[in-house]
Amino acid sequence: MSKWLFRRREKPGATAIPFLVTVLISIFIFGGVALYFYNKLMAKDTELQPMQSSVTRISDADINTILFILDPSDPDHPERETAMMLLHFDPVRKQEFCIGIPLDLQVPYEGKLMTAENCLLNHGLDAVKKAIGSALDQEVDRYIMMDSQGFDQLANVIGNVSYPSPIKDAGLRRVDDGVSVQLDNKQFETLLTSTRYDKETDRCTTIGLAVSRLLNQCDGTRIGNNLDNYFNTVINAVTTDITAMDFSDHKHAISYVFLYAQTPARAVSLICDEENGMLVVRPSFINDLKVTFYQVAAPSSAVGDDSAAAPDNTAAP
Repeated sequence: MSKWLFRRREKPGATAIPFLVTVLISIFIFGGVALYFYNKLMAKDTELQPMQSSVTRISDADINTILFILDPSDPDHPERETAMMLLHFDPVRKQEFCIGIPLDLQVPYEGKLMTAENCLLNHGLDAVKKAIGSALDQEVDRYIMMDSQGFDQLANVIGNVSYPSPIKDAGLRRVDDGVSVQLDNKQFETLLTSTRYDKETDRCTTIGLAVSRLLNQCDGTRIGNNLDNYFNTVINAVTTDITAMDFSDHKHAISYVFLYAQTPARAVSLICDEENGMLVVRPSFINDLKVTFYQVAAPSSAVGDDSAAAPDNTAAP
C-alpha cells in the first residue's frame, strides 16, 4: 500500500489560524503607524490655529479714514454739486463716523490756502485727500470717487434709505414734520448733491446724517456675508486708490462690523468760521474730534461751549 495512504490528514483550521494571526499583527502594526501620523497631523493643525486667528484679529491697524467723493453726472441736472464725505471706520469699537466736507472748506496745499473744491479740480484726488487730512489734523488713508453710475452701484449694494428730506428738488418733496420717506438711488443722490440748500454747511450736515442712517438701516448680515462679491462689483465702477490687497487685509474687520454692530454709524458736523470767503475749522473742534475718535483722552474738565464740537447727532434709525 502506498505510503501516501498513511499520511496524516491535516485539520481544516490548521492553516487558517496562522494566517488570521498574521493579518491581525499586520493591521496592528500598520494601524499604529497610521495613528501616529494622524496624531502628528492633528497636532500640527492645532498648532496652526493660533497663527490663523492672529491674522484675522481686529486691531488698531484696521482703523481707516476714507474720503468719498460723489461727482454727479446727470445731464438733466448739470447744476448738481459735488458731495464730499469722510468715513472714519473703527472696527475696534464697532463705530463709523460720517463727516460731510464743505466744498468751500479751507485746506492747505503746497504752502497755499484754497477751497477743497479748487484743490480737487486743480490738483487731483491725492492732493485733496492730503489737504483735507491736514485741515482736520487727521490721516486720510484712501479715497473713493464715483459718478452717478458708480453711486448707483454702491447704493444697490447697501440698499435704500428712509430719511426726511429737508429740501424740495426734482423727485424730492420737503418734509417739514420730520417724517421719513423711502428714497431710491436717484432721490438719494439728489439729496446729497442738490443746490437747494440755504448753506453749504446745511448740505454737509444732511450728507453726514443721511449716510449714517443708511449704514444703520442696511442689512448688515447680507453685506457682511457677501463682501467679496460686492467689492468686485463696486471697485470696477469707481475711481479709488484702494487695492485688492487693502481689501484682503481689512475685509475681516469690515465684515465684523456689518455682522455684529448695532447702529454703528454716527454723524459729525464740522464747526467752522468764515474767513475770506472760506470755511475754517475751529481749533477746538479739531481737538474734540481727536477725543471723539479715541485718539486722545478726554479732558478732565470742560473747555467751553465748543467742547461739544463733535456730538452724536445721528438721526434716529
